[in-house]
Amino acid sequence: MINKGYLLGDRYRIIDTLGEGGMANVYLAEDIILQRKVAVKILRLDLQKEPQTLARFQREALATSELSHPNIVMVLDVGTDHGLPYMVMEYVDGPDLKDYIRANSPLHLGDIIRIMDQILSAMSLAHKHNVIHRDLKPQNILMDKHGNIKIADFGIAVALNQNSVTQTNSAIGSVHYMSPEQTRGGLVTKQSDIYSLGIILYELITGHVPFNGDSAVSIALKHAQEPIPSIRKQDPNIPQSLENVVLRATAKDPRDRYDSAKEMKDDLDSSLEPGRANEPVFKPTHGNNDDETIILPNFKSDPNSNRLTEESRIQNDETGDKSKVNHSSFTQALRKHKWWWLFVGIAAVLIVGLMFFVLNSNNHKDVRIPDVTNMSEKKARNKLENVGLKVGKIRHRSSDSIDRGKVIETSPTAGVEIKRGRYIDLYISDGAGMVRVPDVTGDEYEIAVHKLEKLGFEIIRENQFSSNVPPDHVISQSVAADVEVKPDQTTITLTVSEGKNHRPKDHMTKLPDLTNYSLKEAQEFAHKHGLTLQVSSAYSNKVKKGMIISMSPAVGTRVPRGSTISVNVSEGAKKERDLTAIKNFTVSYEDNDEDDSDDKRGNHVQIYVSDDKHSIENIYRDLYIKKDMNFSIPFELKDGPGQLKVVRDGQTILNEKVKND
Repeated sequence: MINKGYLLGDRYRIIDTLGEGGMANVYLAEDIILQRKVAVKILRLDLQKEPQTLARFQREALATSELSHPNIVMVLDVGTDHGLPYMVMEYVDGPDLKDYIRANSPLHLGDIIRIMDQILSAMSLAHKHNVIHRDLKPQNILMDKHGNIKIADFGIAVALNQNSVTQTNSAIGSVHYMSPEQTRGGLVTKQSDIYSLGIILYELITGHVPFNGDSAVSIALKHAQEPIPSIRKQDPNIPQSLENVVLRATAKDPRDRYDSAKEMKDDLDSSLEPGRANEPVFKPTHGNNDDETIILPNFKSDPNSNRLTEESRIQNDETGDKSKVNHSSFTQALRKHKWWWLFVGIAAVLIVGLMFFVLNSNNHKDVRIPDVTNMSEKKARNKLENVGLKVGKIRHRSSDSIDRGKVIETSPTAGVEIKRGRYIDLYISDGAGMVRVPDVTGDEYEIAVHKLEKLGFEIIRENQFSSNVPPDHVISQSVAADVEVKPDQTTITLTVSEGKNHRPKDHMTKLPDLTNYSLKEAQEFAHKHGLTLQVSSAYSNKVKKGMIISMSPAVGTRVPRGSTISVNVSEGAKKERDLTAIKNFTVSYEDNDEDDSDDKRGNHVQIYVSDDKHSIENIYRDLYIKKDMNFSIPFELKDGPGQLKVVRDGQTILNEKVKND
């Protein structure tokens, strides 16, 4: 094992252990040069002097580095550290396909085809380079957060032009997905990978592998001798054309399988077409293989795992002859006492069946989904697991009523009765979802739209002539910059310049002195002449409230229809008693132990103000803090006392009257 913090090859700092295998260990590391996370596979210390293991490790590096495909884990670097070989690969932050199936089964047929298309596309490239994987299984297929597939672990891959293609007396791969010819140690071809792909497709559709057994040998025998269980008997809604893809890919005789991964992909992509709905069941043309089935001796599997480790493969290669003798003796004993063994077998089947029935009936008892609304993710997970349920997908969305980091709802919803052991999805609140509006005035329209739509706003465009703003640039925006609003509830209108109006002079309007006009009169004048009035306001001790203080362009200017006229309207004289109080206070930061996410935003603070201009029902300020913060809030209290209310993470921490002192 490599210790955390160790700097491998003077570049890759070990962060954590991702997995341990029979041949190598895999670590999460940081590339200190490019400052990104990577996965590092390092040959086990106790195996670095074994030529066979070293050759397999080098073959994986070579095979994977030659395969550049978006659905194959990329090899970034290969090297040695103090004589210890290592391989650096892209880090895929997500589950393997096995875990994904467990959490999401049954899958939508469209998702199944999308996943398989990526796998088949990758294997089509591998086969094009004459590389066969030999250990295709969901555990070796990773999925990132965006649902993109990455095939990994080419540790036992082999090139078709190598002598090792005929691995006699050596079965390599995982028995649940292994082709019949692999169990015999026969010729391993591209069709062997296609068989494994067919089993993976079967598992994607049904949620389980076709064959199980008490030992690796019994499972291998089923693959070699028994037909694939009917998918349509388990789910009649599955089209026959889709089941036929599985049946053809998993035919016992390789000659009945697809010639290539691309051919399988093309057939799969058309399997849901209506024209294939009544397709007949696929029947192989070469029948079953009549050769004697010889299961090779190195099916030594961990009872808790179906993975054949590289270590067991190496040991079994060395002891193959001895195991064959033992297997032969065991077969003779069975033939000699066949009736006694038959009786014991029947009794064992009955006992196992009874135990399975009892356990199954207990494990699948219906339970009611508890209500975990407004709980932290950790508490919700504990409550669900206490009643025998499991947490599936974690999704995030905004909520006005549920604080950030708390559960909004579950899927299925609370109160529904379902089988024990099923997966429940959680919807976690990201808070109210307030966004600060950017300033896009002066920007090109397309750039402004990109900025706003990226934040979730809907955009409306209005055109008008302008002699000051270049064509197709934003003159103004309906929601002022730096205002915090909810994008899903806000539409922003952008007024966009059409450039100067080049119409004849008889369409021009000479501006009068609007300082003699009230705002209403100025609006009537603008409407009559096809002009747009842009209004601002200011206090004035000289100009009566509601009258125009100033204007732009200046008096006497001739402007075309569609032009914008800016006016400043008086609010009257500013009275000192209008601004009568300033409230100073501090909101302290409290670390939320329940929020252990990497991107936690801190305490959610909401400030409510009641004075002459604000209602206590509306949020005055909405923000997140990660340290103690001081606030200074002005109150206009001409008509009586005001009120200040401060809420932190859903709890009211300040609620008091504000008076005119």
